Amino acid sequence: MAKKSKKKKRSSGIVASIGVLLATFLARKILTKSYTKIMGQKPPSSNDGEQPLGRVLTWTAFSTIALAAVEGLVQKYLGKTKN
Repeated sequence: MAKKSKKKKRSSGIVASIGVLLATFLARKILTKSYTKIMGQKPPSSNDGEQPLGRVLTWTAFSTIALAAVEGLVQKYLGKTKN
């Protein structure tokens, strides 16, 4: 029985990892499209020297916080194993 429990936990971790991957991909797409629609331009990139530093840092901070929240929520709900 112990092997079954470990296997279940391992497969649950795989499902959670795939869920996190898909959720963060979709969240990034939604954030990018929302920014483009609201601001009328693509989100700033750290490689673009013409963008003001404040705008780049704000976008980076906001997108990082949003994606970390999505990742945490998905791991919380998909990472749980039922005994």
